[in-house]
Amino acid sequence: MEKTTSPLTGFFNSRLVQHLAFWGLSFYVLARHFAYAQEIQLVDLIYTFLFHLSLWMTVYVNLAVLIPILLQKHRFLMYAFALVALLSAGTYFNTLTFNHLADSLFPGYYFISYFKASEIAQYHIVYLAATTLLKLSQGWFQAQQQQKRITQLEKEKAEAELKALKTQVDPHFLFNTLNNLYSFALEGAPQVPEAILKLADCMRYMLYDCNARLAPLEKELAYIRNYIELQRLRLGDRARIEMKVEGSAVEIAVPPLLFIPFVENAFKHGLKGEGQAAFVRILFRISDGTIFFHIENDISPKDENLPGQQSGIGLDNVKKRLALLYPEGHDLIIFEDSQVFSVTLKVNKF
Repeated sequence: MEKTTSPLTGFFNSRLVQHLAFWGLSFYVLARHFAYAQEIQLVDLIYTFLFHLSLWMTVYVNLAVLIPILLQKHRFLMYAFALVALLSAGTYFNTLTFNHLADSLFPGYYFISYFKASEIAQYHIVYLAATTLLKLSQGWFQAQQQQKRITQLEKEKAEAELKALKTQVDPHFLFNTLNNLYSFALEGAPQVPEAILKLADCMRYMLYDCNARLAPLEKELAYIRNYIELQRLRLGDRARIEMKVEGSAVEIAVPPLLFIPFVENAFKHGLKGEGQAAFVRILFRISDGTIFFHIENDISPKDENLPGQQSGIGLDNVKKRLALLYPEGHDLIIFEDSQVFSVTLKVNKF
């Protein structure tokens, strides 16, 4: 859902409003500081205005020129020299304002610079330091907000990819399974009811249990076992399919459908059985803070005349999902030679 910003929030986030608020407060504080009497007089306001002329010059030259061109590009030495030059120019301009410019702007008043050059420089140092810190802190907050937006977009992308993954049930698997069930049902085979239950469990897991951000690892493993048994029903004795789980999956949750794409890929692109035994071997090793997953399958020799035979097709989306879910907490190795395709995944944090 898209978040809306209220007009009041947008008003206070306006840079113009923020600058006016800062200088309004500055004008009031300095007017009180320069006032001779308890009440601020018109002459105090004029003097404060004249004093601000040099402050505006130094502050905005620093904000608009020195910071973006030098400081933000890490040219610190040049920035320091430029800042000293700007400070000297601002101090000189302040003295020039009261000794000459004031008579032209306000001929009915007599103003002189009451402060020494060192004292004027101190005012400018305070304003330069304050506005520089505000500028840098604003940039930091903007960077934080940008990072939050990026993180949110990454989460939304991961959720979208999961939804897409859930809709990518291998249609050949489903079609072949239903055909096999139909054939076995016509023959009155006793394994039909159990196979129907396994297929129903697979569909239930994908449709309902995968809606949460995390799913119990036990259910993920149960889905893989049901998937394997349904594949075994289709393949019969012509393939050797093994799945081994070491360690306990109790009270462990993982992102749903984390391992299924690798299993589906093995059955989709493996089990060719041409000149060698067709096999799929799966290993889960679960220990404290780590899940080790390994799967390997046979592949048929590639025909150079037939393009698009590469194993592992469709795994790019899985890699992206892992990078989003475990940016620093996973190791993925995909290996292929002329006879075997294997995937090794180690998830360090779950």
